[in-house]
Amino acid sequence: MLGAVALLLASVTRAAAQEPLSPDEPAGPSLAWRTSLEWITAVRGIDPADTPLNPGNATFRIPQLVGITEVRPNVRLEVGSRAQLVFRPRWRGTVESSWVADADRRDRAEGAADVTELYVNWRVTDTVAVAYGLQNFQWGPAELLSPSNRIFHEVGLFRDPLYYVRGRHLARVNVSAGKQWSLVALAEVGATSEEAFRAAEHFERAGQVKAEFTTSSGSNYLGVTVGGRKHETPWFGEYASATLAAGLSIYIDASHQSGSLAWYPVVEQGVGPGTWGLEAGPAEAGHHEDRALTAISRSPEPGARSPNARFAQIDVGSDRLRTFAIGGLRYAFVNGIDARVEYLYQDAGYDRTQLGLAPVALASQGTREAVDQWLKPGLEFLGRRLALASIRVPDLPPAKRLDLQARYLVSLTDDSGVVFATTSIEAGDALVLFASATATHGSVTAEFSRLARASVVGGAVWSW
Repeated sequence: MLGAVALLLASVTRAAAQEPLSPDEPAGPSLAWRTSLEWITAVRGIDPADTPLNPGNATFRIPQLVGITEVRPNVRLEVGSRAQLVFRPRWRGTVESSWVADADRRDRAEGAADVTELYVNWRVTDTVAVAYGLQNFQWGPAELLSPSNRIFHEVGLFRDPLYYVRGRHLARVNVSAGKQWSLVALAEVGATSEEAFRAAEHFERAGQVKAEFTTSSGSNYLGVTVGGRKHETPWFGEYASATLAAGLSIYIDASHQSGSLAWYPVVEQGVGPGTWGLEAGPAEAGHHEDRALTAISRSPEPGARSPNARFAQIDVGSDRLRTFAIGGLRYAFVNGIDARVEYLYQDAGYDRTQLGLAPVALASQGTREAVDQWLKPGLEFLGRRLALASIRVPDLPPAKRLDLQARYLVSLTDDSGVVFATTSIEAGDALVLFASATATHGSVTAEFSRLARASVVGGAVWSW
């Protein structure tokens, strides 16, 4: 990867030197460096949900206390006006502590370095640009996510200074015709070290093309997309935003694909006695997160029976067209306040019965694979219908240095919800203090309340 980027950068540099953009541009390319550095330090506290699957946090051992420190350099090398090299590495260190009632506390510390973005961008002409490398490329008008972008599966609910997006190995071509028409072609050409979006998913190359038209005022736009991935059915999508009145806009973002590769809970042919739950088996030394999980089968009353279930990919190859769409209203006040409401429809999501059956499938299988399928079924959210309300209030006192954001997401499928609020204040020329809090509501097996009831984060960001 690094070698390919270096070769591409060398060719870009030669091209920039040989083909100036205009007669006024000097024959030899100029070099310019832009560098910055962020150091983020934070502490997070989590209140795990006490559920039949995780009684007293004994099964999953979710860390109740986490210390985090991150270093995020940002390097941009510009070769003339044609070529750029972007390099954004990251080092992250964490210290975690977890405990259960009547048990010793377990601590773990680790540090790891990765690269969030590393790519070369070459402006071949005034209308054509080519980029290659590890890139984060997003589009769409919605705040929560972009269904029409099927290469990235990013959810923006918990965005605070700790939030970041890992780039993907992309080859990208941008073509523009004036200021109103644009065409982008993406090819995902390699895997990254990031965990798979869907349990047991193996990397396959993917491609996507999107065309966009923007009105001359820039306030309205419409885009269409089409793409595919090996061993999957192709998808197509659209996104649009239109201004209804001063400050008020309406938007939509959607994709459509036949079938679904997601994991779904299904009832086994037979039924077995007892109630469902999990117990922790012996863990390998130093790897308590990989402990075996064993289903508990107890009969509280004679004759009591409960279904056995498992996770399966039951919709592969289906001809049913699955729609994934989000629509919203946004009002931008003149003083900078931004308020939104969004509605999400995910046709491939679980219905209420499947949401109730999922923990039964987890307990029936009682394996690490089942835990992965329960936590990462291959859906952005579990339920089929969700609603979001959000507001951002910038430039609050003192001295317009305080920002506040709050989001509330509710599942209309199982009535669970999550509130996320974050605030930041400029404490100096290079120092920002921030705090975030999350609270959930719902049943012990509902989507947003199955793992944690609440969490808080406090931290600081130093910038140079």
